[in-house]
Amino acid sequence: MKLKQIKNIILIILVIASKAKADIPVYSYSKMIWLGYFQQIKLKKNYAINTDLQFRTKDWFSNYSQALIRTGFVYNLNEKINLTIGMAHFRFFITNKSTRAEWRPWQEISFNDQINKLSVKHRFRSEQRFNELLSDELEPTSHYSFNWRFRYKLELSYPINNNETKKHFFTLANEIMINAGRLITTNYFDQNRFSIGFNFQLNESFYLQPQFIYINQFIKKSASLDNITVLRFNILHKI
Repeated sequence: MKLKQIKNIILIILVIASKAKADIPVYSYSKMIWLGYFQQIKLKKNYAINTDLQFRTKDWFSNYSQALIRTGFVYNLNEKINLTIGMAHFRFFITNKSTRAEWRPWQEISFNDQINKLSVKHRFRSEQRFNELLSDELEPTSHYSFNWRFRYKLELSYPINNNETKKHFFTLANEIMINAGRLITTNYFDQNRFSIGFNFQLNESFYLQPQFIYINQFIKKSASLDNITVLRFNILHKI
């Protein structure tokens, strides 16, 4: 084999290697705290309003991440199927003092089933995300981009006591989120959330829900894959 041919082969190998290296996403790791108050108001036999308020931090409690309010009108089609339509507003913290907005209409259908003591829930949700754009100086611009996001969540719940008035459950869930829309070209996969937790019923109205959530999230702009560890504490209030 001639020296020129050897050089060409080496050059081709280097080009392929550099291209492969460029396609490998950068991994980052972060830790978050999610605090939430969830309220369910029963209107009539088949109607309800669900509302939640949440505040989220990153680097544990060092920096603010998100604040949100979300509400939905629920129609119980029967004992197993629920339909919901709602609206959410998010504030994403650019710094601890400045934020950008997201408006998010959403629709949902959930299927509930029972296998002996095991409760199984399938939740399908579509979201229309209007995200406020930032300037080069990271200032909110009052202009918005739009994309769809589709979510599927499978949740399993199993009782860990036999008390009818103060029921406690172990929960296991996984949720995958997929992006769609004209502006979505490479980041079709948004994130996957795996969670384990407990649901403690304090009385007829209040439940305490501590959870551990592990999130894989793909970020398009930096071609990075975020691995996020979340400790979540919810209060569920039924009226």
